[in-house]
Formats: sequence, structure tokens, C-alpha cells
Amino acid sequence: MLRSLCLSVALATVGCQGALLHTAVAAADLPTAPAPDGTASRGASACTALPPLPARPARVRNVTEFGVTPSDSADNTEAIQKALNSLSPGEWLVFPPGRYLHSKSLHVKVANIVMWGEGATLQATNPGDQAVMIEADGASIYKFTLVAVSDKRRTAPWESRIAVFGGAKAARLLTGNVIRGNRIIEGGDPGSPLANSTSTAGILIYHASNFLVAENTVSRSLADGIHVTAGSSYGRVLNNNVKETGDDMIAVVSYIGDPTTNAATIAAEFDERKARSLNHHIMIANNTLSGQYWGRGISVVGGENIAIEHNSIDRTTHGAAIYLARETSYVTLGVRDVLVRDNTITDVQTTTPQYTGGTVSAMAPKTGHGAIEVYSWLFKDEAANDRLRDALSVQDIRIESNTITRVRGDAVRIAKGSGQTWSFTGRGVTRDVTGGKVGRIVLANNRITSIGGQAIAIPNEPAEPLSMACEANAQEGKTVVHRLCGAGVPPAVPDCPW
Repeated sequence: MLRSLCLSVALATVGCQGALLHTAVAAADLPTAPAPDGTASRGASACTALPPLPARPARVRNVTEFGVTPSDSADNTEAIQKALNSLSPGEWLVFPPGRYLHSKSLHVKVANIVMWGEGATLQATNPGDQAVMIEADGASIYKFTLVAVSDKRRTAPWESRIAVFGGAKAARLLTGNVIRGNRIIEGGDPGSPLANSTSTAGILIYHASNFLVAENTVSRSLADGIHVTAGSSYGRVLNNNVKETGDDMIAVVSYIGDPTTNAATIAAEFDERKARSLNHHIMIANNTLSGQYWGRGISVVGGENIAIEHNSIDRTTHGAAIYLARETSYVTLGVRDVLVRDNTITDVQTTTPQYTGGTVSAMAPKTGHGAIEVYSWLFKDEAANDRLRDALSVQDIRIESNTITRVRGDAVRIAKGSGQTWSFTGRGVTRDVTGGKVGRIVLANNRITSIGGQAIAIPNEPAEPLSMACEANAQEGKTVVHRLCGAGVPPAVPDCPW
């Protein structure tokens, strides 16, 4: 990640050419930077502008050519898979309106093909093998409705509903995939096998680059709505509607180990692990999110150069609306260069979930997060390693022009756990955990009303300088600052001060 508050989001093949998101308090204009292909930047607006839908070619392949009959009661897995395997690169496979049952995951292995399903419903009947697995560059899926039988929360990629997945071991980086205009929704009444839309994440992006996830609806997935992981980069998550999920509504998570992985191992292999696992250069914008019953609204748990802009995040009943953290329980990378701007956040931990999927009690305890939560946890052996203490930090964060209304606790909470120690027990190990390094944070022009805690909360002053700048933040119309604002930061907060 950049070691400044300038956030580069270069998203070449999905229509965002090297846009640079500017973080200076006073500057209104966005600077430009060279794109990876050498062209000039087109600015941040290019990152959030969707390209036109692809034009349907004169000749397409119809799934009925392969023995599939819409809306019959037959298992269509083999016939649909035969159709997908028969395509040539660049061809379209069109599904006429109707319902198509499949008992196993469907695998898209031909590059640059389009699955088009306007009016078509794919119904997965096996909770343990139900995904549309996109496994080729440029392969894309548009306009399907997808429902699925579920039994419990699961974790495997093929247990999600749509997955861009190049493989877990020696994974191939996929590029140029589009998931657009799909509806991943529940297909039955509460309590029925179709009450949830998928056994795990609704949409999974795993080791992919230059991807677009746009204009999709994800409702009642048993895990995250949209989950981006495993070194994914240069991607956009735009204009999606996510609601009533069983975990984070949109999550960016960069794993580098598990709790049994000691600090010496991570330090010795850090460059290799980071190159393989870091998610970076991702735009999350213009999404409408509401009513998840576990987890957070938008989370970055390990990631660099992430922009979170113009999202509506409502009724995050359990945790933070926006969560930027390094976690020990999942052993993730740190967080750097994140822009959180112009989001509308309402009702954080003030409500009970309207739907819980049968897996979590509606009365599950609240986390106590702020509406925007920023922190780092480290195992103590990690904290004792100078390189890891910095590399696993949460730094270079800009939180600007957000509207935060009706929060059970604090509006923005920073550096939870600094100076504290607790014990983690899990996966057969017990390790001491302490607050990690957090800093270089700008809070500017945020509007805060109806909160139960503080506008800016720092529960324990960090041992290392926090370096925080504040400008024109207001609570109930009155300017609010924190006594640590300005510590280590030039008062004028010039362009990219670090």
C-alpha cells in the first residue's frame, strides 16, 4: 500500500483507469496519476460509473439446445454443464425464462463467455455443492435469480452462490470477471429449506483482479453478502443491494495464517504471504445495505488502498457499520490507506434483527463497536517484532463527510484495546493478545446526531503516537474535537502529509 493518505484505485479493465482518491482536508479537486497502462487518470467518478451492459450478439447459444427444459422437475446439472463446456471463448449461453434445478455446482471454465439469465431462476438443491463457479478469465454472469436449499452455515467456495475462484492451492489469478444484475434471494418462507439464499457467502471473490460486482441483490445469505479475499485486487463493488445477511454485508478480508501460526513464521515469510494474500485497490461505492443479524456492514479486515464511498448502511444490528481492523482470531494482515467518505449510516446497534436465519438469536449481545470502528489486535509475540508491529498496524485512514445518525454507542471509535492484554483460546492454542499500532487518521466534515456515546472515542490512549487530525466535525450542529486531535499532524493537514 502507499505510505501516504493518497489512495490509488487503478481499475483498468472494468472502466476505472488509474483513478487517485485524494485525502487532503482542504482540497476539493481530485489529482490524477498514471494508470498501469500509461494512460492518464480519469478521476474518481470513473471508478463509480458503470459501463453499459454488453450488447447481445446476433447469434447466441440457448441452453435448451442441450436438452434443458425450463420449469420442469428434472435435475439439469449435467445438461447445463455440458452446455457450458461446449461454448467457445466469447460466446453467450442464454437461459430462457423459467426455473432450472441443479444438484451440484456449475463450473464455468471457458474464457470470456457470458451466462445471460434474464427471467431465469437457478435453484440449487444441494446445500453442500451449490455455487456457480467462475473459473476462467473474463467469464461473466448477468441477470439470473438464484435460490438454494440450505441447512447450516458453511464455509467452502462451492457452498457460496456465485464464486469467482481460481483454486485454493497454487491458485490462478483470474481477471476481468463481471457479476452483474443478479438476484441471490431466499426462495421460501422462514423455516423452509429455501428460507436462506445460500449456505455461505452470496458472492465470493477469491484471488481475482479487475473484477466488477454490480447491481446485484443479495438477501439472507447465511454468511457474508459479498466477500472479497485471497489477494483480490483492482476491483469494484458498486450499486448492490444487500440485506439481512448472517455476517458482514460486504467484507474485504486478507488472511495470512491461523492462530497456530507464530510470529517468527509470519515474519520470516511475510513478503511471500502478503503478496499472496493482500486485497488491495478496491472500490466499494453506492451500495445499499441493511439489517444484517451478525457481523458488520462493510468491513476491511486486512487490506490496502480501499475506498468506501457513498454507501447507505442501515440497521447494523450487531456490530459496526464500517469496520477497519486487524484481527488475531482470523490472523489477518493490517489495514492501510482506506478512504471512508460520504456514507450515510443509520441505526447502529439500536435495533433487533427482523430476520435471523435460524442460526443466531435476535437477542444476541451487541459488540459495542462504534458506528465506524478502527483498531488493531496483535498477539504479544507479534507486537514484540518491530516489523510485524508496523506491518500489522491500522494506519493512513481518512474518514470524511459521513452522516452518522442513531448509534447505540460511539460514532467513531479508535484504538480499542490499546495498552490492554487478553488471552485468546482456540484451535488448540492459547496466546496473549494486546492492542496494536493505530494511527495517521484524518476525521473531517462528519455530521453526527443522536448517539449514545462520544462523537470521537479513544478508550485507551495508545502507547505510540496516534497522529490524528480533525477538521469541521459536528455533533448536533456543534463542532466537536478530541484532545488527541492534531497530535503529530500539521494543523493545516496538507496534501498527503505522510
